[in-house]
Formats: sequence, structure tokens, C-alpha cells
Amino acid sequence: MNVNDLIREDLVIFSNAKTKTEAISELADVLYGNNKVKESYKKAVLEREAAFPTGLETEHFGIAIPHTDSIHVKEPAVSIALLENKLPFIQMGSSDEDVQVEVIFMLALKKAEDQLEVLQVFVDLIQDDSFMERLVTSKNAKEIIQTIHEFSEQMT
Repeated sequence: MNVNDLIREDLVIFSNAKTKTEAISELADVLYGNNKVKESYKKAVLEREAAFPTGLETEHFGIAIPHTDSIHVKEPAVSIALLENKLPFIQMGSSDEDVQVEVIFMLALKKAEDQLEVLQVFVDLIQDDSFMERLVTSKNAKEIIQTIHEFSEQMT
């Protein structure tokens, strides 16, 4: 599955959320408003994030990749939030280590195998400091999409 087929400008937000719950809710609402997910998606992704945290820390940046089961998804998509204020998410694989997150990639995928593939693409992208620097300094959704397209194409 090509990540570039999953992202669109209308699925990108610049968020001033004060909590991770608020940020996740905003992204879920964007997906729901674009008919990508079912009404049950928001509750399911919040519950999954509480049970299986998705915070990831690279050398210079913190990101989160919340997602949930495919039964809550109508059409595959990825929504993206650049956070005005870093928010604490729990480190993936931990129960108490915080990661200060500035970018959220929220996955809404129909197939489990696609989830692993798309997760791997984003994990590879976020480890590239030049990608992350361009991403977090993007001024609009179009720049974010262009950055992801450019860097993900270089990976293939």
C-alpha cells in the first residue's frame, strides 16, 4: 500500500490541543467528517492508545501513531496533526515513559498487513532528521503532503 494514496490536504490539521485526548479526538473527527471512519472509531482509538501507547521518540523529535482495529474504518486514510504545543504520550512498549510529541500520524486502515506496512514507512520517515525538520516547519497542509511524498518516494 502506498502511503501517498492515504494522505490528503483535508486530512491534515494544525492543532493547539492541550491534551493527547483532545488531539486524538480532533484527528478522529477529521477522519469521520471525511467519511473515512465509522462513528465508533474515536472511542476505539482512544481506548487502544490507553492500552497500547504509540509514542515514539527519535533523537530530536517525538511522534505518535495512534490507530485501532479495521472494523472501525470505512476507507483507508492517514490524518496528520502538527501540534502547536508538544503533548505527552506514553512511549510505545512502556507503561509510564513520556514522549513529548509534536506530530501525530493517525492511521485508519482496513487490513492488518497494511497497518504493519504503513507503520514501517512512518517509522523509517521519522528517523530521517531532514524529513522531520521539514515536516515540523511546514506552513500549510500542502507543504506537509509534498514533504511526505518527496521523502517516501526516495525510500522506494
